[in-house]
Amino acid sequence: MQTPHDTLVQSVLRYPALAAAWVRHVLPARLRSMIDWTTFAPANGRLTGLRLRSHHADLVFTARLRNQAVWVVFVIEHKGHRDRRLQPQLLRYVVYVHDLQHRQQPVEAPFVLALVLHHGGQPPAPPAALPRGLRRLFSPFQPRLRPLVHDLRLAGEAALRRSGLPPALVLTFLFLQHTRGCTPAELLLRIDRWGDLLRAIEAAPGPPAAIDLLDWLGWYLVDTTELLEEQVQMSFARNLQHSEGLPMTTGQRIRQESRELGRIEGRAEGQLQGRIQGRTEGRQEGRNEGQARALLRLLERRFGPLPAAVIERVTNGSAAELDRWTDRCLDVAAPEQLFAD
Repeated sequence: MQTPHDTLVQSVLRYPALAAAWVRHVLPARLRSMIDWTTFAPANGRLTGLRLRSHHADLVFTARLRNQAVWVVFVIEHKGHRDRRLQPQLLRYVVYVHDLQHRQQPVEAPFVLALVLHHGGQPPAPPAALPRGLRRLFSPFQPRLRPLVHDLRLAGEAALRRSGLPPALVLTFLFLQHTRGCTPAELLLRIDRWGDLLRAIEAAPGPPAAIDLLDWLGWYLVDTTELLEEQVQMSFARNLQHSEGLPMTTGQRIRQESRELGRIEGRAEGQLQGRIQGRTEGRQEGRNEGQARALLRLLERRFGPLPAAVIERVTNGSAAELDRWTDRCLDVAAPEQLFAD
């Protein structure tokens, strides 16, 4: 299941300029100097058919070595928790990339570098160890991959600001690591402290467009902290030079969409009902149907395809239930939790 952390990382790092800036920051200096960064581009333009995962877009880029016809494939993986499946997952990626390259063009296989962006409260999981008595005997023959890990737990705010990374990346990384466990009051103070980064994003030419990046960051705070959507919007606006075009955050969008759909559906249904009681009931049914559709779209955005039982429950929900579920949908960890009393 894709989390708000995944959504933010993929939204930002899918842009080659930002991904290249982060990869340069993570690579050792000698490797960094060997890459022709003018050739850095999404891998799907070179490796046709590349699809490492089926549930969301892959962050895979390619670049050529300087003065050589040798390509490097950069596989970018994001982890917001301790995951012991990381090693086999990355190994599968490497084998798949080599196999795909050989099938398309049987020449020398590219180098593959795995880069991991890690944040959270625990260190990245080490490779699974063999039992002590067998380790010395079997370890030399076991597949191993050493990814380059950028652990945001070890990057304080001052270090991120000194890193030379673009403001969009600095603020994204601050949000990922340094908003966890904060109270709403602490978060508002931190947003004000990071106001210079918000203004730098606002002034940057992009891509991505500033309005899109601010939207992703706002959605992330609404989805992962206790801040209300109005608080996020006001705190952003307070720190921007031109806040007139500031987009609405998730909760505001879904509630407005629900109301608009409800009014439209209600008017249409009401016209088809009788002049007395049928008109009132039709409007209410139309409002409920519109709000249910909007709620299902938000749930699908967060959790992917929904179980039939969840779709049926939301579709048949009363007006009071739909209001309660809409207010709750940004906080639950699974769609079934929406209906908990």
